[in-house]
Amino acid sequence: MSRNTGQHAGAGTAPRAGISEHTAAARRVLLTPSLPGTLGPALRITAAARAAELAGQPALAAAYRDLAPGRTAGEVRDAALTAAVLAFTDRVTLAPDRAGAGLLARLGDRGLDAPAVVALAQICAFVSYEARVAAGLALLAGGQAARTGCLPGGPPVTEPEPESEPESGAPEAGPAGSAAPFTLDQLTWRPRIPAVDADALTAAQRAVIDAHTTLSTASPYYRTLLHDPAALDHRTHVYNAVMYGRGGLPRAERELATLVVSRVNGCVYCASVHGRKYAQLSRDEARALRVLRDGADAFTAPATAEPMATTEPTRATQPAGTDAGTRDGALADARGSAVARFAEAQTRTPPAAGARHLAALRAAGLGDAELTDLVHAVALFGWANRLMLVLGDAHHPDTPLPGTPFPDAGSPRTDARESCSGTSVPAPRTGDA
Repeated sequence: MSRNTGQHAGAGTAPRAGISEHTAAARRVLLTPSLPGTLGPALRITAAARAAELAGQPALAAAYRDLAPGRTAGEVRDAALTAAVLAFTDRVTLAPDRAGAGLLARLGDRGLDAPAVVALAQICAFVSYEARVAAGLALLAGGQAARTGCLPGGPPVTEPEPESEPESGAPEAGPAGSAAPFTLDQLTWRPRIPAVDADALTAAQRAVIDAHTTLSTASPYYRTLLHDPAALDHRTHVYNAVMYGRGGLPRAERELATLVVSRVNGCVYCASVHGRKYAQLSRDEARALRVLRDGADAFTAPATAEPMATTEPTRATQPAGTDAGTRDGALADARGSAVARFAEAQTRTPPAAGARHLAALRAAGLGDAELTDLVHAVALFGWANRLMLVLGDAHHPDTPLPGTPFPDAGSPRTDARESCSGTSVPAPRTGDA
């Protein structure tokens, strides 16, 4: 396993406190837990290795297999369950916005309970993070960031979705990053599997909630992740260090990177939350709206571009041109453009950021510590988006889904840390993405 995961690259820089330790701990509790439940270590490691290979990190895949040498081949005996796990892993890794509820149902049909399903989603999302950290740090060090090509085990596994999908009210399926109605409005998030009962937490679940002020049982998202409390605990440590650590990359640019990543991955909920945060910290809501509409091209568009309405759904598109950095002959913000274009490229699977992206970032003035913060912020939202997209559905509260109402209120604009209002009125949070 890479010893550089979570560390700053370059001379004179130091790792952010806790990232390396909690990344390693998350890897341990996800892949080799003491009580694996209905998802055994062999399948956990098989899924992790598969996701790493898809992300262009064969060395990382080999390192996962080394955690339990000989077990992945000898213990995976249920062919139907293995096929379902691999189909889930491939879809979540390659196109998380198309990972419909039918994939979760199929896992349940094969014998996985809710904690096992959440653990598998965490594994796929965590590997997305760790693979992008490895690729990004390799790029900063002048090495090969990611490898492309066919998987040793053949092409991605696919299984047909049940006829009932997509669910009523869910976004129409489309190319990754292009299907969702992006908005800065506050959205609700509804889990696809039963969340943990807030009034019946185990001691381990309560300890995790009590240990982090950013977590709340009022959130259906966190109560869903509480099916695997140890993974949630270490993920929260990593999240807080990457997004809220002092110094390094300015907070506004971390939020910009996460907004761009969420747009590319098609995560409407995360884009809404972090679009508002970026708008607050940059004091430029119009720019946040343009990023939702145009991605990195928002930084090269004319200042007179029409802002996107906050309540109307749009179909985002990948930039049609090259990374030349111009649009309509105007260069609006070289630093913002470099950050956004790196985030777009690094979000692809395998990650596609290269020397030209790094050169643009350095030319825009980013130093080693800022670059490493950017690598981690982009990687982190490969993790966050996949959990949000796979385990639940985002929806506008003005048009609720038919049937069972949402269990909790939406993401509050009255929470300064959660949204862009800047007020200090406390309110329950639904998830920090």
